[in-house]
Amino acid sequence: MVLDSYRSKVDGTLTLMASPFVKMNPNSISLFSLILAALAGIFYYIGSYFLLFSFIFIALSSLFDALDGKVARMRNLQSRRGDLLDHVFDRYSDIFIMLGMVFSAYGDMKIGILAIIGIMLTSYMGTQSQALGLGRNYSGILGRADRLVFMLVFTLIQFFIPGSIMFSGIRITVTVILLIWFAIAGNYTAIKRFLDAYGSV
Repeated sequence: MVLDSYRSKVDGTLTLMASPFVKMNPNSISLFSLILAALAGIFYYIGSYFLLFSFIFIALSSLFDALDGKVARMRNLQSRRGDLLDHVFDRYSDIFIMLGMVFSAYGDMKIGILAIIGIMLTSYMGTQSQALGLGRNYSGILGRADRLVFMLVFTLIQFFIPGSIMFSGIRITVTVILLIWFAIAGNYTAIKRFLDAYGSV
């Protein structure tokens, strides 16, 4: 939600960045973003200096995820089919990157499961609100844009600080700290969006 509220302010910059891709099919851009996210997850899982490649691919995947909708609007190609495709690819992208983090040498499976649940329910509640005719709900403290920025920052920190410490029987790494935040903030955001929708129907 924090970064989602700034969408209108970066629209001009996004238009300039989308111009070189305006002849591409927006769905092809969405697919390219998905492939980049899958590669980001794979490189995170491998770890070590491959974390830098993961950082690059997360950044590129995020960029092209923003460009597909912009190109569609510039070419007047918006459609419900394209919107559906974009949402599905976004969820798979989230899962691919998260699985790379959770199953890497830096992750934790139990905390990772809670993080994935929070992320998936956050996105679900946002679109479910739209399905109920209430409009897309971007409220909460962990929207998708926020998650991607956190992923980028923590991937870079994990590269420079690869070690870990033990706390209450849990091996704490930079990645585990991120997963804990996603588990807490993601589920909080999902519950908030549910309560917003429930109170409006």
